Amino acid sequence: MKILVSAFEPFGGESINPALEAVALLRDADVVKLTLPVRYAEAAKIICAEIDRLEPDAVISVGQAGGRDAVTPERQAVNERSSAAPDSAGRLCQGEKIDPEGEDRLESTFGAEQIACAINASGLPARVSDSAGTYVCNDVMYSVLAKLKHKKVPAGFIHLPFCTGQATRHPGAFTMEISDMARALEIAVATVKQIIAAQQ
Repeated sequence: MKILVSAFEPFGGESINPALEAVALLRDADVVKLTLPVRYAEAAKIICAEIDRLEPDAVISVGQAGGRDAVTPERQAVNERSSAAPDSAGRLCQGEKIDPEGEDRLESTFGAEQIACAINASGLPARVSDSAGTYVCNDVMYSVLAKLKHKKVPAGFIHLPFCTGQATRHPGAFTMEISDMARALEIAVATVKQIIAAQQ
């Protein structure tokens, strides 16, 4: 079994990206890790090419959503690129369609509710989110779901909060240890594996 797990490089003036650090700690032999740039369209192109090359059994993309107070598996992605800040290449999008011919919304297929429940059962905070935003995270999620729409390959996106190492830059914000984030992702991977096994 091959589970493709992607994470982004640091962005927004941060020296680290907790998602990238947490994914790096994953030790599951079935996990194939991929680092993506925080760039509209380019990140999606890279992960879609890796899906073609690897032909994974599932795809889990991971990113940071600072300000959230839990690990948040996403329920849906929207067909829009829009943000107040540019991506790491300086590109600013306002109301642009990811796919002019695509659906307005696409639902995740990796069991967002099951993942959140399993993480909560471990004692870590998690809840399902209905909005992956309209930045590069959503761009990747939408593009992957569109690519895999007619294939039985579970896919979705998980957002992580700030890590404790970012607390000084974001006083008062909720933070988690990166080791706990990694444990939550390990649970997510295990849950997706169970879903795949149940479908076989």
